[in-house]
Amino acid sequence: MGFSIGNSTLKYEILDSVSELQLLAHYFGVYKIPCLINSPFRRDNKPSLGIKVFTDGCLIFKDFATGECFGIYTALSKLWNTSLENTYKKLLKEIPYIVNTNTPKVRVYSKKTFKKTRAYLECKVRNWEQYDLDYWESYGISLKWLKFGDIYPISHIIINGDTRTVLGAEKYAYAYVERKDGEVSLKIYQPKSIKKKWLNNHDASVWDLWDKLPETGENIIITSSRKDALCIWENTGIPTVSLQSETNLPKKKVVDQIKSRFLNVFVLYDNDLMSEVNHGRILGKRIADTFGITQIEIPDEYGAKDISDLCKLHGRKEVTKLINKLVYVGNS
Repeated sequence: MGFSIGNSTLKYEILDSVSELQLLAHYFGVYKIPCLINSPFRRDNKPSLGIKVFTDGCLIFKDFATGECFGIYTALSKLWNTSLENTYKKLLKEIPYIVNTNTPKVRVYSKKTFKKTRAYLECKVRNWEQYDLDYWESYGISLKWLKFGDIYPISHIIINGDTRTVLGAEKYAYAYVERKDGEVSLKIYQPKSIKKKWLNNHDASVWDLWDKLPETGENIIITSSRKDALCIWENTGIPTVSLQSETNLPKKKVVDQIKSRFLNVFVLYDNDLMSEVNHGRILGKRIADTFGITQIEIPDEYGAKDISDLCKLHGRKEVTKLINKLVYVGNS
């Protein structure tokens, strides 16, 4: 069953020219945020419509009379009594009149002003296509291992928060599924996206592929992403997991559990080749020093920022050869 959605590409065209703050000032006459105003959608003698802004510049309206929460485009649709599709089209025509609108003064909202509702991600899964398989194969990951890693191709992204938003996914779009403590959460990965490469509903305590680990083993690698983890695991047979971010420092009791189950624990983080400072190296050393595990790195001469990148540049055999060498040297 499909979903009926507005044309999200029109929205992106609008955002390329004007900001949500400019739309707010131009159409609602609001120049200071957060604020509480009389609702323009009905007779409202006592101000009941709250407006706040998130750090990414996205606005949220809170109607205290009805309990509804919605964004700027829904607010304009209500104001003009029309569909989102028609709202986008109207805005595109009126952009020349909006671009010179002064941007409101903004203070990022405090929790005392509004209580933020956590947004939950859902998705609509589609069939695997050959272009999907070609993309993942270039990083050393086969369909068998995509299924093992709980990765699914998707056609739509659904965001359930104060309101429900359904977005058309990009051509290359995938859901990473995790089941921590019986709760399913998703990370959406759109590798070729300019605007929304990642949407993540995992919290910082979630380890990618944790529930796939064997009870015990000789070696285990902690790396930067599920893509890297699956590339290593498929091509070397070494179980590999990843945190949600290299900046996350895991709980000691979790690392102690890993160390009790595996003889040798390694950390392999990214090479930040385009940066003056190799943050991956620094963060890898931090977790290695904190927990007494072994840091391994991709040598600079490979010109690869991570292991899946190395596979794309040099092939599966080089991944197998290098990782086995790094682990052997690390165990020496």
